[in-house]
Amino acid sequence: MKKLLYIDVPFAGATGGDKNRSRFIWETLTSNFDADLLLINRFEHPDEKINPHSGYKKLFLLKTKKWSFFSPRIIFCFSKSEIKKFKDILQNGKYEIVFFRFASPSRLAAIVSRTLPDSKIVIDVDMLFSRLSELSWNLNPTFKNRYYFVEKIKQQIYEKRLFNLPYSFLFTNFVEKEIVKKKYVKKSAKGDFDILPNVMKKTFLKNIPEKENCILFFGGLSSAANEDAFKYLILDIYPLISPKLNDEKIIINIVGRNPTPIYEYLLKKNEIENIKIIGEIPDINKEISKALFVILPLRIASGTRTRILEAANLKVAVITTSIGAEGFDFSEEEIIIRDSAEELAEEIKNLIDNPEKAENIGENFYRKCNKLYLDNNVGKELIKKINS
Repeated sequence: MKKLLYIDVPFAGATGGDKNRSRFIWETLTSNFDADLLLINRFEHPDEKINPHSGYKKLFLLKTKKWSFFSPRIIFCFSKSEIKKFKDILQNGKYEIVFFRFASPSRLAAIVSRTLPDSKIVIDVDMLFSRLSELSWNLNPTFKNRYYFVEKIKQQIYEKRLFNLPYSFLFTNFVEKEIVKKKYVKKSAKGDFDILPNVMKKTFLKNIPEKENCILFFGGLSSAANEDAFKYLILDIYPLISPKLNDEKIIINIVGRNPTPIYEYLLKKNEIENIKIIGEIPDINKEISKALFVILPLRIASGTRTRILEAANLKVAVITTSIGAEGFDFSEEEIIIRDSAEELAEEIKNLIDNPEKAENIGENFYRKCNKLYLDNNVGKELIKKINS
């Protein structure tokens, strides 16, 4: 078996779509390679609990340091002592493949190239950082929001250099892959660009809960993308659907870890009683399963949303935006995609009035994802890409 070093932040026992992708990739790699694991402890999370991981031959830890002013905050920086430690890991391991789970630690790739020039470097881009910042800035181009403008510029400078290096790059989103190739990549570049979609991992609930009079909005509630989606829901969509929610006695549940104060603030300010902040729960699958359908009104995003696949796995219909469904291959019979508040509100009211339609969309949704995004099938393609 080929020797492989996998580089990621801690993912065992953690929740979130990014952690699900990490677990899928790690499990796939350990089944096909002689794999060592390198976990990165970010300086801004010094007390982060690292749960026990498994599947590795050897386990290593690296610490990041604070970024400089000219460095994008999302790209990790390392001290000289940590870089030396990384060189020693490479020299002792003599890895044939080094897999970076995302672009944040990709500065280390240059060290791999110098230390093990014959090693194949694979970077799972997952999301295009500059695009996330650009969408955030374009949505609110004000002085108060200048952080996203500044970060966008720094990220674009870094990405232009990165994507012209001779590495193998994996994207979740075919739109972002094409953006990179058109915007950054020179004709002389020798890198490979491919798609590794997020996956649906089949989940079987022992006790399937009965449907409740609720609609679900879920995800990591501290992210800028989800905060903005919540604001869109409260300020633009909710006024158009509140009479229907009141008449049908339907609650919208907001579920996810680390809700910021803006959630409760907006509910109180607008005197909304039929939207509830649930926060983090032990089993998101039960919450999805009991919902009439899922609403994800995203206007800022990058990569693809694993939440969509979690809903599909439980045959629950989803109403989202073009950004929310970007990178997937779905038809109108499998997911509802609308962008304006008026159109989203109409579809919400339509599914409330037509539960059979919601059920049919959920069934079609599941069948399509089972065909295209099942983890076993995508895993086989991943191994082919790495070995090619």
